[in-house]
Parts: sequence; structure tokens; C-alpha cells
Amino acid sequence: MRHSVALPAAALLALMLGDAPATADPNIVFMMADDLGWNDVGYHGSEIQTPHVDSIAQQGVQLDRYYAAPLCSPTRAAFLTGRNPLRLGVDRPVEVTGGLPLSETLLPEMLREAGYQTAIAGKWHLGMGHVMYHPQNRGFGSAYGHLGPAVDYWTHIWTGGLDWHRDGKVLEEEGYSTELIGAEAERVIRERDAAKPLFLYVAFNAPHAPIQPLEEDLIRHEAIENPNRRAYAAVVGAMDRAVGRILAALDAEGMTGNTLVVWCSDNGGAPRMGADNTPLRGGKGGAFEGGIRVPATAWQPGAVEGGGKVTQMVTAADWLATILEAAGVSQAEGLELDGISMWPALAERKSVERTEPYVIGVFRNMAVIDGDWKYVEAEPRGGGQLASHLFRLDRDPEETTDLGPEHPDRLSAMAAYLNKFPRAPTVSPDIVSPGRARRGRAAPGQARRGGPPGRGGGNVDGWKEVTRPPWMETARVD
Repeated sequence: MRHSVALPAAALLALMLGDAPATADPNIVFMMADDLGWNDVGYHGSEIQTPHVDSIAQQGVQLDRYYAAPLCSPTRAAFLTGRNPLRLGVDRPVEVTGGLPLSETLLPEMLREAGYQTAIAGKWHLGMGHVMYHPQNRGFGSAYGHLGPAVDYWTHIWTGGLDWHRDGKVLEEEGYSTELIGAEAERVIRERDAAKPLFLYVAFNAPHAPIQPLEEDLIRHEAIENPNRRAYAAVVGAMDRAVGRILAALDAEGMTGNTLVVWCSDNGGAPRMGADNTPLRGGKGGAFEGGIRVPATAWQPGAVEGGGKVTQMVTAADWLATILEAAGVSQAEGLELDGISMWPALAERKSVERTEPYVIGVFRNMAVIDGDWKYVEAEPRGGGQLASHLFRLDRDPEETTDLGPEHPDRLSAMAAYLNKFPRAPTVSPDIVSPGRARRGRAAPGQARRGGPPGRGGGNVDGWKEVTRPPWMETARVD
């Protein structure tokens, strides 16, 4: 817990003006993209222009070996709990049944207890069938967006039901989801309680399918010849623009000087949707690098800056301990974490020792990373017996050479470690897969049917037909 300290008048004035002393409790703005690949940001050399995300990397630091889980819910669980999601039973998308275990104390709960104002804008995806799992009951003072895995960018429908809410109440609202989420983040910043530091979690649904770009963004990316890639790039462009508005809001409120800004992706991109994980192998859902090593960057003036790279491994589970240290908040007594604080690496470029191998995976695609060595168990395309692989990431980050035959003892040892790793039963066995949802294909890069006049274009239609009540309305309360 942080202790309250009376500040002198000069320090209080500096805090109000955004030129806060280094000891002041920092604001935390944590932004997460959805299904964005390694080669989908400008600062990685992509043809997709992301100037606002790039500005965070240029002023702050790039996390060059940042690892998320292969799918959305496990990464979000790791971020909010500081624990390996496999221990929690979050080994797949959390949808209609179950949720992030209530036994876990989440990051916003800890920060709220320490005096922070807490808010989430965007995607939750950690439990929707019962209100006890909803964000407004897990430490967020305000909550806005959608509960499930994806929504139509315009109708905000997912598999037949409206999935859009504010603070636990169904919200019927017109607008493009990326812009609405960005606007909500701006509103929270403008209307915050200035007497408290702010923790704001901005979880964009972009560029998750359905790929539904704005027409003006398609025009901006017309130089990209592949229509799938062009539509995807346009969706990413809208998200980057929202990031820019959030950064501008921090500037306008005099908060930039005392705010830790983090931006990252929740998993690797899906190439069939237009994403590009080059030069990494694989993509979303898999345990090869393209599914789990994703873009991430952080910036805090005076603390995390300089435009360099943090080359040591950082994981989604490290954020809780890292943010608590950055905020000067002590961890709760008895709190068990798998993540470690990477604050010394971010702020001082000091090496942080990781004493245990890290396990990452979902379903039948798993990996163990131990220093430069990586063991992968992968399900072959179309199913079948699992295939085991061993790589040296320092020499072969593209995972082109399987070293298992040359190092059978290491292969066996890492396989045994994975086999013994404690995994809880899945919390959400019933998945309403987007692949089974009522969606129609549109020609790549063409306007989607039913879209607002002058808008649209994409490679997948969204959900337009309402066949059930809003998801928030039917969530259990008993």
C-alpha cells in the first residue's frame, strides 16, 4: 500500500501542470491491440503506417522480446493477474460460460485500493455469462465496451446479440467501435478525478475480425495492392489514429509528464485476415514465435525513454508486478505471481533474472522458453499427433532449424517440464467460435453489405441480424 504524503505547494502546482516530480504517483494508460502481427507496425518496417504507435516507441522503449499468449483471453488474464493463465484454467477464449476465477485479485483492484481511479474502455473477454465476472465487478470504477471476443464494428452485435455496455447496462450507441473506444478513453482522461492518479485500460477490438475498415482509411492505404492486406491495414490505421487522440488528450490535460504509457498486441496476427508476422513463424493460435512474440512498447518521460530496445524476455504476466513497482504500490501479502517486475529493465536497462522457464500456450499448442532455448509442441494442420520441436532463439528467431535430434536430452527435459506444469481445468469449455457464427464473405476490399452509407470495405462481413437479447441483459445475477 502507498502511504499518503503531503506535498509542498510548488510540487502540487507542478503536478497540476503535468510537470510532476519523479516521486509522484504516475498515471497508467495501458493500450492493447487485438490480433496485431509483428510486421503490422511502422517501427518494425511495415508498409502499414502507425505514426502514433511509432511515437511511443521512438520516445520510450521497444520491447523486442515481448511474449503474449496465442489467443486473447489468456493474455488478458496474465496481464490482470500476473499469473500464468494455464494455472487459472484460462487456456482458450472465455466466452458464454465461466470467467476469470474470482479467487484472483486483479491489478485494478490493487490500484483502486491504493487510491487510483480505474477505468476500462473496450474489449473484456474474461467472462460474460454472469455479472460477477464483468469488469465493473473486478476493480474497474467505470467500464465501457464489449464483453465477448469480437463485435461488428458498426452494429456492435456478436453472434446475434448486442454486446455493448456502459457500467453494466446495455448501451445502444451508433458509431465505429474503434473510434468509440478511443473517444471513451479521451472522456475518462478529461473527466477524471484530478485528485487521484488514473489507471486506464484501453482494449481495442481492432484489428480483430470482422475486418471492417472505414472508406477513408482504405483510400489512405490504396498503395497496398493485396485487397485483404489493404483492408486490414485500414483497420489498423483507424486504431493508430485513436491512439494519437489518446496521447493528445494526455497532453491537453497536462498528464504526459507523469504517465506511463504502454501499448502492445494481445497475440500474433491471423494471416488469413491480412495480418503479417514476418519474419516470425506461424501466427495467432500457435506457439511458434509468430503467435506469441508481438509488438510492444512503453514510454514514461523521465523514466522510460530514449528510443532504445529492451532485448530481454518480457511476458504479459510481468505487467502486474512491473506496474505496481512503477506506481510505488506494494504487492499484497501472500500474492503468488508467475510474472516478475521488469521495471529495472524498462527504466534503467538493467538485466532482470528470470529463474524459471516460462510456459505459454493454448489448446494443443504449447511452448516452454528457457533463456535462449525454446521447446514447442504443435498440433499439425488438420489435427493429428503432436509434433515436438527445439530451437535456439538467439541464433534462429525464425525457428527454421529444429535442434531436437541434436539435443535429445534437452528436448526430453523441456517436454517433461511442460508435462508437469500445473494446469487448472478450463473455466470456459463452451466456445461460440466466430468461425461458426452467422457471417457471410464479402469480396476482399469491397464494401460490406448493410454498412452505413459511405463507409465500409473489408474481407469479412460482420454480425447484423439480431437473434437474441443483448448479452449484458441476459447475464446471470444469482
